[in-house]
Amino acid sequence: MKSGPLRRFFTNIICAFIYNPDRRKKWRVVLNSPVLSYLRFIRRDLGMRPRHIHLMVGFRAKNLLIAVNDAYIYKFPLRNPNYKSLAQREVRITTALGPVSPIHIPDVRLLTHGDILVRRYEWIRGMGIRQLPPDDAARLHPQLIHQIAQFVYSIGIADPVEIRDLKPAADATPARGYGWYHWDVFDNFLIDPITGDITAMIDWEDCKFGDFGIELTRNRHRDVYPFMDAVWAEYNRLYDMAH
Repeated sequence: MKSGPLRRFFTNIICAFIYNPDRRKKWRVVLNSPVLSYLRFIRRDLGMRPRHIHLMVGFRAKNLLIAVNDAYIYKFPLRNPNYKSLAQREVRITTALGPVSPIHIPDVRLLTHGDILVRRYEWIRGMGIRQLPPDDAARLHPQLIHQIAQFVYSIGIADPVEIRDLKPAADATPARGYGWYHWDVFDNFLIDPITGDITAMIDWEDCKFGDFGIELTRNRHRDVYPFMDAVWAEYNRLYDMAH
């Protein structure tokens, strides 16, 4: 949904006084979005007044996310022309891969608000690896590496019939470093900081079937190379044991 010129004018004035760039980006998105309309929609969906509301801005400000009541996260599209097909694709993939994943994949439901398609996600308790104190992250690395490698292996060898039409070729079959892959593993798993268990793998919009070996070890975040290299080594160990 586009905001009107008057709203954008006042948004620019307010944001001029917000010096932190991340906070300024968040508030620019929030102020330019029909948040009250979204909250009324959420209230109707829940059948009750939403409590514990938390607003978040998605990657590259493509979505506004509203977490409510420690129960659901609603994703409202902002400026992605392909969001409807991506949303429908995400539901198909998570439904098909959920039963074979050793890490929980949150439930995704599609809802209609006016002329837009809204994604409602199951809310899962946990924190991202970048949110962990460095000492805790270092302590949990071996445990996390094994869990992620097992996840990558299990998803990579899966070939659910329900999503075979989404593969690049009908006869494409899983192999070492080739198959279904989440495509942004490091920044999308949630951890129980006490037990070190991974509670969920989120954000499946970019999941696809393909060659993931290089992506797994050399993704866009240079600071995660050592962690992902260790995941790749553990993945290969699991693959060799099974084959």
